[in-house]
Amino acid sequence: MERTQRCRHCCYLETGGVIRCTERDEIISRAAAESPNRCHSFAYTPVDAFGGESGDRPRKRGKKQCEGQMKFF
Repeated sequence: MERTQRCRHCCYLETGGVIRCTERDEIISRAAAESPNRCHSFAYTPVDAFGGESGDRPRKRGKKQCEGQMKFF
């Protein structure tokens, strides 16, 4: 399962008075922390920095044919 890379799921993100990346030593906005990114320092952690578990879950596949519907071929 491939997860979307976001700062909020990185072990280097610190929250508190200020949201900041300890690896790159820079302050990050909450919007930037919640947005997908391609940071090379990213290290995934299953715990969300803003509380709770990761919200990324695999999509449920829909059924190809409705139940009870007749098949022509």
